[in-house]
Amino acid sequence: MLKSYFILFFRNLRRQKLFSSINLIGLTMGIVSTLVIYLYVRDDFSHDRFHKNANRIYRVNQTNIWNENDPRQLARTGPGVVDALKSELPEVESITSIHTAGNFLVSYENPSQKVIAYDQENVLAAESNFFEMFSFQMVKGSPGSCLLQPQSVVITESTALKYFGDEEPLGKLLELSTDQNSKAFEVTGVIRDAPSSSYIDFDMLLSMNSFPKVKENSWSWIWTQLETFVLIDKNADIEDVRAKLGLIPPKYAETTLQKAMNMSFDEYLKTGKSWELYLQPLTQIHLYSDDVVGNSNIVGNLKIVYVLACSAIFILLLSCINFVNLSIAQFTRRIKEVGIRKVLGIGGKELVFGYFIEAFLFCLFALAIALTFTKIVLPWFSQLTGKTLEMNLGQDTGLTVLMIFLLFILSAFSSSLPTLFLKTFSPLDAINGKLSGGERGKGFRNALVVLQFTVSIILIICTAIVFQQLHFLSEKDLGFNKENLLVIDHVDRVGSGAAFTNEISNIPGVLNTSFCAQLPLSMGNDAFRPENGGDKDFILNFAAADENYLSTLGAQLIIGNDFDLDNPKADGVILNKTAIKALGWKMDESVIGKIIDYPNEFTQFEVIGVVQDYQFSLLEKQVEPMGIFNIESKVYSPKKFALVRIAPQNGKAWASIFGSLKTIWKEHMGDLPFKYEFIDQTFAAKLQSKQQFGSSLLIMAGLALLIACLGLLGMIIYTLELRTKEIGTRKILGASIFNILILISRGYTKLVIVAFVIGAPLSYWLVQQWLQDFGNRITPSIWVFALAGIGTLMFSFLVTGYHSVKAAITNPIEALKDE
Repeated sequence: MLKSYFILFFRNLRRQKLFSSINLIGLTMGIVSTLVIYLYVRDDFSHDRFHKNANRIYRVNQTNIWNENDPRQLARTGPGVVDALKSELPEVESITSIHTAGNFLVSYENPSQKVIAYDQENVLAAESNFFEMFSFQMVKGSPGSCLLQPQSVVITESTALKYFGDEEPLGKLLELSTDQNSKAFEVTGVIRDAPSSSYIDFDMLLSMNSFPKVKENSWSWIWTQLETFVLIDKNADIEDVRAKLGLIPPKYAETTLQKAMNMSFDEYLKTGKSWELYLQPLTQIHLYSDDVVGNSNIVGNLKIVYVLACSAIFILLLSCINFVNLSIAQFTRRIKEVGIRKVLGIGGKELVFGYFIEAFLFCLFALAIALTFTKIVLPWFSQLTGKTLEMNLGQDTGLTVLMIFLLFILSAFSSSLPTLFLKTFSPLDAINGKLSGGERGKGFRNALVVLQFTVSIILIICTAIVFQQLHFLSEKDLGFNKENLLVIDHVDRVGSGAAFTNEISNIPGVLNTSFCAQLPLSMGNDAFRPENGGDKDFILNFAAADENYLSTLGAQLIIGNDFDLDNPKADGVILNKTAIKALGWKMDESVIGKIIDYPNEFTQFEVIGVVQDYQFSLLEKQVEPMGIFNIESKVYSPKKFALVRIAPQNGKAWASIFGSLKTIWKEHMGDLPFKYEFIDQTFAAKLQSKQQFGSSLLIMAGLALLIACLGLLGMIIYTLELRTKEIGTRKILGASIFNILILISRGYTKLVIVAFVIGAPLSYWLVQQWLQDFGNRITPSIWVFALAGIGTLMFSFLVTGYHSVKAAITNPIEALKDE
């Protein structure tokens, strides 16, 4: 019996090469997209699950106490929170914290007295019990003791190779320097590089005991420099733990409030503020942190994951629709076959099983091809999305289950509906040729075609608007000139940053320079208070810079004066227009001389000017209140930069300028790495993840349209086969090629129009949801919808038109010779 099914399957493949090819291409593309997106989604949802107790580890978040108007949680807590948790939560087995230590100049003098130095990023500090909670694989050293002593450091294998090469790293000393001090750290452990799926990512892990300031602030709830993690007892009720957590701030935060603000917790609440603690599962940090600020690492976007997953499901559905539609459409070709089999005694169950076997073999063939193509496209897709995606059938149980699930679901779905059509007729009528399958199931087939083009139109419109929004952001007027604007890092380590910056200004081709502490995309922010504003604080983003900052940026001062070299006015501040509006002040000369308080430093600043708004934060965010303080002021400015405006140059001139910059740097800083970046590239990098999403969506939209048109191609060829004699007759009676073209195309044109009427409103709603994440956003243009509809209509018309014209120019005698 099975042998006959195999013979029948291969016979039908040979007889129906075109339809089989269309089905095979569609199913293969659907399975490939499903497998690739599965690997993408699995990667995002697998973050931090490699830890042994991942399901019991939580991060302790708190109310964003630094911005009362921001409803999001703050991922950082003060050291005082740890002691409170230990005292009040017996369900907590272990508590550990990490501290973002910042960047260091790290150097090592090897046995041949060669100094190897790098500007080391990705440095964290951790408690001594860090490796008891987190399952990073240690290859050298003791997990329990490697972070016990001050000036201890654990490094990754790649970091060890970078500094020590083939030398034994344990016991070696690394010199870690900042602009303030330099200390030698002993390498006490080496771990495997952290997986890409780890939220906690570091190249160097310093012992928390190396930072006395953490211990000095052990009482503080407002020195929010730590991320605190707890390991909850496996038998604990997490909701009970959350309830107890709510009782901790009133009991323990008051000490901090009394010491820092001279108020009780009740008085703090009466100001309209709140202070609560929250538990966030470690495994949810990567994808569920839209409402959390202060994350020490980049987190994912759940919306993007859902959109891509839904797109893959829709494409697979389109492939199934093609399979089903074309199988039903071929009903007339197999009516007599089924009729004879019924007469010979084949029952309904045998028919169902036979068509399931045919569909199963076809899907198995498509799956085999899809696996090959997935391996080919996966490296390219990994590069596109910035992920490291791998397909390992032997070790990935989830992938194996998915393939088996796809195989059986596709087979069952693809065979069930055709089987219903093929077994509900009289076998005698079929053998005598009294049945015509042309109209049988036509409404259902048309509904499937509408569904295909609806999905395609939705994806096309959404993709177009995504790219329109990204283009809007990339071309947006920032309020300053970002081109040819160079930033030199670590000028804080130069003896005199101002002198270094002035020396750079003498290089031919350099138009302007500024010595500054903050830059666009890396601004500081703190709480300030307007004069006569009572106790009402407002959050002000800020930069600290010299008198050349605005002119180097190319920003426009609209009221008042800039800082003066002869009269620096260290207590002066230049506010942007948004800050003036937020404070409720008039936008005129009356703002000059107004005062804002800086409670954290017990000082005041006088407004000396107003600058036109410019984009200093992420492109998707609206401009917020911002102030520019003098570089000598008391605002927090841990890092210093040189901002350099360079005239447009050819390649040779650029090389000359960089040669001069490096020479001056070496004169001042010796072997310290020369680190620089361009502002325009920094802005572009911030859009990269969204551009990757747009590119992925474009691929999905293209696949959807291609699959829909393949299905339409199969349907039009089938229709023309049914109407061959009708077309011949009409030609003999005088119908033109154009008449025949309209006759065949208008039915499918109506279906595409119906799909547009359904898809356009749905796509508008979807893009509006996506655009809500952008403060700077476009209004979707009606032309995007019109072009998507017209383009899809024209594309489908080309598909139908070619074969319709081909049928129309066929000699009618060939069609009617059997009559």
